Amino acid sequence: MGMFVRFLLTIWLIGGTAGSIYLLSKRLLQIGIRVVHLHSETCLEDTVWWPTCLLALVCISCILGLMGILCKITFLQWVFSFLVNIGIICVIAVMVWRLLMFGLIRKPIPMAFDEVYRSNSPLDEEYKPMLIDALAADHVWPMVDKCLTDLRFCEEVSGSKKLFGKEDWKIENYYKYFRKGCCEPPPRCAKQFASFKGISDHDDCVKWVNATAKKSEHIKCYDCNSCKAARMATYHTNEDKVRMHSVIIAIFLFVASLFSSMGAFD
Repeated sequence: MGMFVRFLLTIWLIGGTAGSIYLLSKRLLQIGIRVVHLHSETCLEDTVWWPTCLLALVCISCILGLMGILCKITFLQWVFSFLVNIGIICVIAVMVWRLLMFGLIRKPIPMAFDEVYRSNSPLDEEYKPMLIDALAADHVWPMVDKCLTDLRFCEEVSGSKKLFGKEDWKIENYYKYFRKGCCEPPPRCAKQFASFKGISDHDDCVKWVNATAKKSEHIKCYDCNSCKAARMATYHTNEDKVRMHSVIIAIFLFVASLFSSMGAFD
């Protein structure tokens, strides 16, 4: 029984090593492309690091596990079991963190963004407090505002200073929420001002008018709720693209732990 389980664990670890190296390389390549294009501008690219860290942990544990089995080194076998247990704890922590950041039942990302952009819905009605505090709170936003201003995000400049070139359409499409929420006034604003009805001081349309009046040559509003919602929607989109990593890693670690507990190292 022990030899059969050891064989299964060996095959499982070989597959885990190959899979984790592939996913880790793909993830690092994706991050690298955006870093090169955007020069590490964190106001646009809030990199989700937990998949990279967990994949690195899985890769290291697989290599140590294989060495422990093939070379029969007890210390490496113990380190493998320890890392697997640490990995399981980290996956559980990530799942709890995601629940706190995004909630169990939530609106689709485009719908939540449009509620803020088109209907002037308050941020705290569409996004969780933890997400707002991390990405759009008062103590965070001045740095984001400065970053967007330095990037001249909403300005169409040419030459080496142009943020997006024709070959960067995938990158530009990735930041569609920023383009809309920070650079295009909501359609309702024109209708509201044309109707001469009273508008609340907290309405985004007032901020759009004030921001445009200061620098009329470029339409932009980096302090508007729609721009803040754009940052959270972009981050949420990035998170959703890698959420399956936690499921895949959890299944792998659970099975590896099961094989280990069944006497694969005996």
